Amino acid sequence: MEEMLFKQLQFVRKRTIAALDATTEHLADEMPGNVKNSIRWNLGHIFVSQDTLLYSFIGEEHHAPKNYLELFAMGSSPHQWKEEGPTLQEIRDYLVEQPSRIQEDFAGKLEEPIQQPFKLGDHELITLGELLSFAIWHEGLHQGAINTIKRAAGTEDLWSKVKEENQLV
Repeated sequence: MEEMLFKQLQFVRKRTIAALDATTEHLADEMPGNVKNSIRWNLGHIFVSQDTLLYSFIGEEHHAPKNYLELFAMGSSPHQWKEEGPTLQEIRDYLVEQPSRIQEDFAGKLEEPIQQPFKLGDHELITLGELLSFAIWHEGLHQGAINTIKRAAGTEDLWSKVKEENQLV
């Protein structure tokens, strides 16, 4: 099970990076219609939620910068930001680094119980592997939100890489 979960983590993250690479800095901040969050927010939230969720349940410190916790926490929105969000390249760097670090830190531990159960309605997650599986699902959920925002903003090609002067591809 462990190898499969880590492969799935890498696969899903590659798709997230592909979505990021197909997003301009301008498009990253679009919030068409009644959308509460932007593509930039969804990408940052993927990084923050995965780090804070996984590491908190084993009693270790997460790797998210303090300002990321405020910008990308559950329930937050760019409408509330008091500072400019990070660049896509900065978020990309964190997203690229994270899966390998998680695999290194959690290898051989996925069957271990977490410090306290994680409850979702009447469902309870009790092992690191179950928590990682949830985190992977959660990332896919936000990929869907990113695609929905792109479509609502009029983007037809969701996956072709873009290159801006300030964006390394």
